[in-house]
Amino acid sequence: MGNIQTSLRKALVWAVAFLAGACQFENTSSIRKSTEVAQAFETLQLQGFPRYRYYFLNQENNPFGVAGLEGDYWMQGPDWKECSPDSPVFSKVVRLVQSFPVPGSRTEGYYIVDRQGRQIGVWYSSLTAGITIDPDSKKVMITTSTPWLQQ
Repeated sequence: MGNIQTSLRKALVWAVAFLAGACQFENTSSIRKSTEVAQAFETLQLQGFPRYRYYFLNQENNPFGVAGLEGDYWMQGPDWKECSPDSPVFSKVVRLVQSFPVPGSRTEGYYIVDRQGRQIGVWYSSLTAGITIDPDSKKVMITTSTPWLQQ
């Protein structure tokens, strides 16, 4: 009887873990490489994304990426800072992201797309990113490796 209860508990734990993962996966979105996005950042010509709010990852003098999010989409966190695309800080951050990619990588542009495939933002970085969007609050979470912790 003890083996059956143990097996049932294990099965229940696996089922709960699977369902929790499935719920998280449902909100997972993606990035799609784009030369148009890369060129917009490289030339600081972001008029193609008029209603975007921009954020950079890590510190102003050591950024690892820049994200732009459309309309009601937003993000927050200790490693993210919001920045106006018209500010000197923004152009400085973009130039640093462009000029100093993570070793062994190169800086590229991407569209951020929701799970329906709709473009909701842009990503400019030498880091690949995992994107999760809460469809109710429209909060975007961008997960990357953390090279600044290895320095």
